[in-house]
Amino acid sequence: GMSFRIKQLYGQIYNVTAGFTYSVFEDPDVWPDTVDFEVPNSAIFARRALVRYMWPLNDQWQVNVGAEAPGSEVDGNSTAVAISQVNRAPDGGFNVRWEDAKVGHVQGAMIFRDVGAEGAGLGSQDVFGWGLNLSTVLNAFERDSIQGQLTYGDGIFRYCNDDFSNNDAAFNGAGNLHAIPYLGAMAGYTHHWTEAWRSTGSFGYVHLDNIATQGANAYHETYYGSANLVWQLRKHLSIGLEGLYGYKEELSAGHGDVWRIQLGMVWSLFD
Repeated sequence: GMSFRIKQLYGQIYNVTAGFTYSVFEDPDVWPDTVDFEVPNSAIFARRALVRYMWPLNDQWQVNVGAEAPGSEVDGNSTAVAISQVNRAPDGGFNVRWEDAKVGHVQGAMIFRDVGAEGAGLGSQDVFGWGLNLSTVLNAFERDSIQGQLTYGDGIFRYCNDDFSNNDAAFNGAGNLHAIPYLGAMAGYTHHWTEAWRSTGSFGYVHLDNIATQGANAYHETYYGSANLVWQLRKHLSIGLEGLYGYKEELSAGHGDVWRIQLGMVWSLFD
């Protein structure tokens, strides 16, 4: 049968938000306008069960502070012992955001984590994870926009859009748990040719400073690039053609790349 996947489910009372929605570490407004549904590899994409408080400082500045559902993702291939993930505390973080309708916005966010795992002979171990995410969207000329994001930290791969494997932390040869350093960068530019036609070019880069015990085929480094042409037929209907390039390098097993062309259509139900 068909299963359901929750995208957003939350409530808000005054400045307190509780439920399932975007992490305080994320800036969904910075995603480039890609035809590709997945968007760049390095986008910070994290919907969490959370409690968040927004503190508006003035018309342009606000601070958001939140506690979020944890989820340790430790690489089980880094040890011969079967392990189980351990979550002792919620992820906690905040962001500071400046926004001006004529200029754009800038956001700085931090996240703090307790990443843990346990197994026979290894005991129960925890490492501290932290991350810094700087993002911006700036208006250019009359109708264009520039998107940019830089992310760095230890033990934060769970927040990365490319989170398809356990890469928050790994055990070294001595059986000690270590957080894996993460670096991600993303950039995009959107140009409006006319009222009905626009194009976006985007770039993404992810690098993990792996632990040697992770194995030859561990995720190490990826590149993402795309360029498109989108036709806005109606207010709620658009068609886009996009070329996309992807490159992946594993820790020591090898590397590969791929080209793709895709055609997509979007019908928006709401404004």
